[in-house]
Amino acid sequence: MYKTVFLCLFLALSFFPAKASLDSDTLVIAHMCDTQIGFGRGGIEDDLANFYIAIDKVNRIKPDVVVIAGDMVNRMTPASIELFKQAASNIEAPVVLTPGNHDIAEPVTEAGLTAYRDAFGSDYTVMNVKGRTLLAFNSMLMRSGPAEEVEACESWLDEKLANAHATGSPVILVSHIPPFAKSVDEADEYFNLPLATRDAMLRTFADRGVFLWLAGHTHVMSHNTHAGIDILNAENTSKNFDGRPKGFRLLRVAPDNSFTWELIAN
Repeated sequence: MYKTVFLCLFLALSFFPAKASLDSDTLVIAHMCDTQIGFGRGGIEDDLANFYIAIDKVNRIKPDVVVIAGDMVNRMTPASIELFKQAASNIEAPVVLTPGNHDIAEPVTEAGLTAYRDAFGSDYTVMNVKGRTLLAFNSMLMRSGPAEEVEACESWLDEKLANAHATGSPVILVSHIPPFAKSVDEADEYFNLPLATRDAMLRTFADRGVFLWLAGHTHVMSHNTHAGIDILNAENTSKNFDGRPKGFRLLRVAPDNSFTWELIAN
């Protein structure tokens, strides 16, 4: 396994030149998702090698923060978790994780939540960076879960959004599951959040200053917009169902919150 990993790292070092320093006023986020160690056609070895290539490129770019939008592993086995964590420990920027449905199986249970938290830490994170508030939350709890956990997630989101709004801090959400895959009024399915609350949720979030929502899960690159929120699903390092290159997206957010979102292919 590790010969392949080291070969891929050598190739990345050889053909990916270091980037020039980025504007210090621009927020730079490496948007990764679905590293899903053990899912791709080549199995654990291939997924791990591709993750290491992406990590090397991230470290050369030097973003302000790296978000990994869920499905860190394909199965929550001790071996897969340890391989992911060993690789991720090489990321030099701050890292924000959010759980995916392969990290916490659905329907969500207390046992599943405990296993995730023991392996990866909290399933919600708040970070303030360059005047923005980054909120990563457990999107599976918006579809199922113990009532007290669902209520706690909703209360946490309400509190953090209210705090950000009160201070005038624009908000970037991070979750595994996007609110919708193609259309805000599409029927409930595997790739979206419940239709019954979707439109109202997005409008409430927009009123609280959310302008970007970074997600994964679909294994299809997409850029949707609703209620003034841009919803971005990036390519991943395990398997893209639309045949796009493996890799991640580099998000650059200017002081006026305009942004670019560039594929960094493996």
